[in-house]
Amino acid sequence: MKSHQITRIAIVAFWLIALSAFRQYHAQTLPVEARAKNGQAAATKVRFASGKSALKIPIEIDNHLILMRVRVNGSRPLRFIFDTGASHSGIDAKVAAELGLKPQGAAAGTATGGHIQGTYVTGVSLGVTGAEVSNQMIFSMPFPTVPGFEFDGVIGYGFINQFVVEIDYLNKTMNLYDPQTYAYGGAGKDIPLLFDGGNIPLVLTRITVEGRAPVEAKLEVDTGADGTLIISSPFVKTQQFQAAMPKAVQDRGRGLGGEESRLLSQVKAVQLGPFVMKDPPLVYLLDTEVESKHGDGVVGGEIFRRFKMIIDYSRKRMILEPNKNFNDAYEIERGGE
Repeated sequence: MKSHQITRIAIVAFWLIALSAFRQYHAQTLPVEARAKNGQAAATKVRFASGKSALKIPIEIDNHLILMRVRVNGSRPLRFIFDTGASHSGIDAKVAAELGLKPQGAAAGTATGGHIQGTYVTGVSLGVTGAEVSNQMIFSMPFPTVPGFEFDGVIGYGFINQFVVEIDYLNKTMNLYDPQTYAYGGAGKDIPLLFDGGNIPLVLTRITVEGRAPVEAKLEVDTGADGTLIISSPFVKTQQFQAAMPKAVQDRGRGLGGEESRLLSQVKAVQLGPFVMKDPPLVYLLDTEVESKHGDGVVGGEIFRRFKMIIDYSRKRMILEPNKNFNDAYEIERGGE
């Protein structure tokens, strides 16, 4: 198992924790009128600069996370993480104040390690090169400072749901298409997405531990996590993963809600649709106070960077085309370093 040392805070330790705050904001904490504005598809307007698509939008890839330039209500370009694991888009509280966004109420949420508080704003437009989505509800909260990794916000479900999104990790570009006119013509493989009544896409994944039969896990499709797989503690306990992986290494991470205990290990294989990844590392959580309400864990960017990835919520599918990085060695980062 290859180990790749990172001198700054490992993003996998920070970002999965931080984004869980957005993915687990509870809708019942919002006033009825705010939920209505966010939930009515007719209230959202999508505008393309030309035709029915926005093509070759530049993106950055930083530790397998996707970053793009976003204008909020026509602002200067801001640096946002594109995150399928966020149920809503979000913005740092300081940036929101700079832009004159007025909080319209409080919203409670949960992050790995504990509970967090934030506010929400409605009627916001989010624009990228060639496309804009208006009447969005976004969350605002103070983002922790990560040395060497600056960002202003998060692009989540409310924006992503308006498009078919094609992500080319190798060429660092993104295409956005109108779902009604989109037709896929490539050689990739369709993988069904599940939503289970929420805004977080899930995918059925088969995990094989040495000496055991494969087990099926329902994992979040999370471009906002940079690692391979993160498995929740209930699933770890149910499957007795600790006993099956005695060489696991103790690790720790700290998030918006507090500190968490984790173990770093490796499994024999992970299967995603027809694709089998051999000997990938994974993180599994221990005795976490607040668990994800969406499935058994997360599959992240260290897996997805090995493909061209098409996200099509309208048809409840993800399409994957393997790229030249498919058989790359895996990187391992420790949150305690």
